[in-house]
Amino acid sequence: MMLDEIKKYIDIDYDHFKIALTHSSYINENSNDKSNDNIVESNERLEYLGDSVISYVVSQYLYKEYPTLSEGDLSKIRSEIVNQKSLSDYSKMLKLGKYLLLGKGEELNNGRKKTSNLCNLFEAIIGYMSINIGLEKTSNYLIELFKEKIQYIYTTKSYYDSKSLLQEKLQESAQDLPKYSSKKLNDGSFEVALHINNLLISKGYGRRKVEAEKNAAKDALNTYTKFLKDD
Repeated sequence: MMLDEIKKYIDIDYDHFKIALTHSSYINENSNDKSNDNIVESNERLEYLGDSVISYVVSQYLYKEYPTLSEGDLSKIRSEIVNQKSLSDYSKMLKLGKYLLLGKGEELNNGRKKTSNLCNLFEAIIGYMSINIGLEKTSNYLIELFKEKIQYIYTTKSYYDSKSLLQEKLQESAQDLPKYSSKKLNDGSFEVALHINNLLISKGYGRRKVEAEKNAAKDALNTYTKFLKDD
């Protein structure tokens, strides 16, 4: 299991592995601390690598396992897995947040639970794994983690555009169309609030505004039945 591999790094290779766990705020606050000379960079470069690895692994798996799907549908399913919220959820499932090295300010700002931090942490760990155990073994761990969700997405067709699906459902029941309002967060990602009939139904987060809107619509679809009942 992937978690066993991660725990092994912590137990026997922590001096090297901790770069994958190091948020930039920790570097910023400890750059002048002589006792931390062995931490010279944050996990941002490993995050960049891990992002590419995850996208490649999921793309290859989908290509092989679903030969009848079009390029567009393959891309939609991949985006359901390789997005900020999804990867942060896997971080939460593996309880990786407790290993994060954060600056005091980011710690006080609930940084250990931030969607963006948890996503970046997951990507950085995958980047580290791809270097240390190779792409093939890393791929096996990822597919073991992702395949159940991929199968669910394919079976339920939930990869269809959530914004369009929500709009269709609302039109069918003569409801007002959703309104999206967005704000850019300090880390550069976006938070989108979705309102229907002036009621806040859901919030979504993502690296891009369109991703945050889709996540908000997806959550709104999950609560759609309750919304109609309470309306």
